[in-house]
Order: sequence, then C-alpha cells, then structure tokens
Amino acid sequence: MNLMHTALSLSRVADVSAAGNAMQDFIRPVMVTLIALGSLAATAFLVYGGIQYITSSGKPDKLDHAKKIVRNALIGLVIVIAAGTLTAILSHAYSGGNPTAVDKLPALTTINPTPSSSGIVDILIKAIVGLFKNIIETAAEPFIKALDYFTKATPLMADNGSVFKLWLAMVGIADAMFVLAVALLGFHVMSYASLGLDEIELKHLIPQFAVTFLLINMSIFAVDAVISLSNALIGAINAAFPSVSVFSALSAIASQAGGMGLVALMIMVVFLVLSVILLVYYVMRLVTLYIGAILSPIVVLLWLIPSFKDFAATAAKTYLTTIFVLFIHVIILQLAASIFGGMIAGSTDHSLNPLMATVVGVATILSLLKTQKVLTELSYVSVGPKAIRKLGTTFVHSASTVMNKTRSSTKATKAPEQA
Repeated sequence: MNLMHTALSLSRVADVSAAGNAMQDFIRPVMVTLIALGSLAATAFLVYGGIQYITSSGKPDKLDHAKKIVRNALIGLVIVIAAGTLTAILSHAYSGGNPTAVDKLPALTTINPTPSSSGIVDILIKAIVGLFKNIIETAAEPFIKALDYFTKATPLMADNGSVFKLWLAMVGIADAMFVLAVALLGFHVMSYASLGLDEIELKHLIPQFAVTFLLINMSIFAVDAVISLSNALIGAINAAFPSVSVFSALSAIASQAGGMGLVALMIMVVFLVLSVILLVYYVMRLVTLYIGAILSPIVVLLWLIPSFKDFAATAAKTYLTTIFVLFIHVIILQLAASIFGGMIAGSTDHSLNPLMATVVGVATILSLLKTQKVLTELSYVSVGPKAIRKLGTTFVHSASTVMNKTRSSTKATKAPEQA
C-alpha cells in the first residue's frame, strides 16, 4: 500500500509555475533593496557631478568629466530601475502549460530457476537471500532517510555556533595581517622613489584594499548569501514538484525486500553500498563548507598577494562549485522521478517494478556521485584561455613599459647634445 501511494505521488502533474514564483519571492526583496541603494548612490553621484560642474571654471576637460559623472549616474539608475521592473513583469510570466509526457521503460521481471535436486545449493541460496534481506531491511530505511535529509537544503554557516566562533578567530588573525600589509604598503610608497622600487598605482590598489577588508569581516555572511541563493533555487524546484521523492519510492521498494528474488536483492545491496558512499560524500561536503567558511578571511587576504591571487580564485571557484552541486543533485533526482513516472505509466497496474526501480536508483546514485567531478572539470575549462589572455596582456604591458622607458632615455640623451 505504501509503494502504491508513492507511485501515485510520482505520477502527479507538477506545478511548474511554483518554481518561478518561489524564485520571485526570493528576488523581489533583494531587488527592492538594490533599487533603494541604487537611488542613494545615483543621488550621491549626481551631487558630486554637479559640484564638479560648478567648480569646473569653464575648463573643457573638467566639464566633460562632470557631464560623464552625471550621465553615468542616470544611466546606472535607469538600469537598476529597469531590472526591478523586469522582476515585476516576470512575476506574472510563469503560468504556462504543464506537459505530462514521460518516458516509458521496459519492466524487468525475474525468472524462477528450475528446481534443483541438490539440497546444499538450495540451503546456500536461501542463506544468501536471507542475509541480503536482513541487510536491506535493517539498513535501507535509515540511509535513505539520511540521503533525503541532505538533499533538502544546505545549512547556513553562521547558524553553527562553533563555526561562527572559529570564523571570528580567523577574522581577528586576518585583520592583524591586513594591518601589517597596509603598514608595509605605506613603507613601500614612502621609499619607492628613493630605493628605486616599482611605483604602486594607489588609485587601483586602495579600492582593492577596501574591498578586501570588507570581505574579510563579512565573508561568512557572503557565503551564507550564496548558500541562500542555492537553497532558493532548490526551493523553486521542490515547489514545482512538491510530492515527488525518489528516496520515498526507493524506501518503499526496500521495505518489500521479503518478496524479492536473489537478483533484485543483489542489486538493492549494490544500491545500499552506493548510498553509503553518497552519504559519506554529503557529510564531507558539509565539513568542506564549514572549513571553507572558517578559512574564508584568510583566503580573501591571500587575494591581495599577487603570487596567491590565482590560489584564492581557485579556492573560491571550488567552494562555489561545492555549494551549487546540491542544486544539480536536486535536478538529477527530479529527472529520476520522471523516469519512475514513465515506469508507472507503462505498467498495467500503475505500480513500480521493484527490479527496474532499483536499477534506476543505482544509476541515480552514480550520477550524483559523479556530479562534483564533472562540475569541477567544467569550472577549469576556462583556465587555459584566461591564462593565455592574461599572458598576452602582461606581454603587451611590459612591451609598452620598455618602449616608454627607451623613449624617455633617448630624449634625456638628446637634450644635453642639443644644448
């Protein structure tokens, strides 16, 4: 009866518009805040541009600069307001039809073997079947329930008291190192002309230091903002498919292990082994997110050091991949649920075939286990072209610097000769 109820829930039509509505509920307050901040920023820039225009004293370059400030402030404000308007429009744009077509899969049925005259073989088979049944009946439900729990959402880092305290300790360490870096920067600025050191462009470096200091002291909240976005995406998918749960179907199948044959039991045991591996992965993922949140102030600080900038970018990219991998897992589970729906549609009694459902469960677990590796590989696809572009930019910059120094030295040499 439980299996039939689960099968019927898998075959229900999904409310696709609920996904868009769930995301709009998340985006709408964010856009209201951005519009308010954008209005304040535009007002400040307009006032600054007006002051520049008034104090330009008729100089063309200052007039153009003031006009550019005013123009950019107005354009930016229009873009922000347009984004808010687009959000309001899209709030009513997710009411399309709900397609119900699903793919059908063949049903696998076990074939009863010819009775053997050997009593030892029968006893051995019964013992193996009894062992597998015992394993499935005792281990299936807790592991499947644990997987269902870990695929609901990612917990926020700041909600864990121990993680937050450790993060505060790392913030103190990073702030101390940041102050030291600022002091070293001051010494460098004071002495680069006297000691022949490379000149530092403060107009680019000061904003970088300001952003770094802000991220150091707000990193765990930035991480939680990204996790909240991932949870909102997951909530949108679950809102569209409120009654679909692959793990509930597999748990219902595992509860009927007493009526399975040896082959189905063996496949179910393989599924349980993969489930344990996946459960270990989810625990490791959570630990990785906690460690990354704790060390985020140090990683942000390393972003200031040119030699470690690539390391910090790689760490941030890997961390983001680890966060959003759960969203991809939810999509995979919904696709597996659609396969179950096809199995139900193809059966005569509208029930799941235990053997085929277990095979689909094994394939689903394998797909979930490979997702992290695939996303990591995709995230590094752009590293090669980006490195080449960076190398080209560095080469052009170096060549321009050498040419400028050569021209300066040539002019300095010709000046005494002409005198």
